[in-house]
Amino acid sequence: MPDLSVVIAAFDAQDTLDEQLDALAEQDVGFAFEVLVCDNGSRDATPALVRRRQEREPWLRLVDASARRGPSAARNIGAGHARGRFLAFCDADDVVGQGWLTGMHDALQDDEFVTGSWEGDRLNRGDGTAVSWMVESVYRMDFLPWLPATGAGTMGIRRAVFEEAGGFDERLATNEDTDLSWRVQLAGHRLVHHPEIVLHVRKRDGLRAIFRQAYAYGAGDRLLRHRYADVAAAYQRREDQSSGAAAPVPELRPAARAEATAGRAARAIGSVRRVLGKVVRVRSRRDLADRVQRVGHDLGFRFARTDPTVARVPVPPVLPDPS
Repeated sequence: MPDLSVVIAAFDAQDTLDEQLDALAEQDVGFAFEVLVCDNGSRDATPALVRRRQEREPWLRLVDASARRGPSAARNIGAGHARGRFLAFCDADDVVGQGWLTGMHDALQDDEFVTGSWEGDRLNRGDGTAVSWMVESVYRMDFLPWLPATGAGTMGIRRAVFEEAGGFDERLATNEDTDLSWRVQLAGHRLVHHPEIVLHVRKRDGLRAIFRQAYAYGAGDRLLRHRYADVAAAYQRREDQSSGAAAPVPELRPAARAEATAGRAARAIGSVRRVLGKVVRVRSRRDLADRVQRVGHDLGFRFARTDPTVARVPVPPVLPDPS
């Protein structure tokens, strides 16, 4: 019986999955593990690639995760098929570093919820059209700065904690990993960073791909701000009480809401104009990619609609201390 189950959500991943599986196959470990490639309805040769490798890699499993669409669904379905007491998540287009499996296994012996470090040079060399920077593996959102979050590209969690949290929210098109990070911590389980667990991250390449991803992330950030509004307000009240009373925030009347919406639109348009006005002065494709990413995220955050089926997260009886 495997002790650690690695879950990889895959959709049309034939061009990158081999490199990720090669990296996992080269790991030197002293425990039983399994890798579940959860195919979310690929139209390419992803399933055939996995079946071919299974002939020489008995720890590799192909899971049909096409019943429900999206990376959250694929990961949840994979977790349901996993046999290990520890779950580790990585993506089909990245590459785990040497020692990743052992690092995850060892970290989860002591900590319930863990992440590692991201490295962005190995898979993004050359003069490609990708952004010039990388987000840290442990990050914070300005609308909920009291809780850190991490991505599903290198996330480890005990199975019992994952099941207690209800897994990834399949209604979220993006930022489902940030959402899970916060829900797990609100349930009382701390996120612990283990920098020795390294993941090599592959960035989006091409202006259209960068814009689409950035817009989706902006929309996801807007949805999370709505979803965690009550939690953020509770943290703010506690902070205000410890440092002195703060003035209450007045509720917007309908007319004021319309004015606020118009103001957001004007600011977004102004932001886009400022960024596009600098495009003629870009010095490289990566400089242009940075500006396209900022425009995409700004538009997604300001104009994307909030899904009414995604309810707000309730405030727990005891708020975790900021970490």
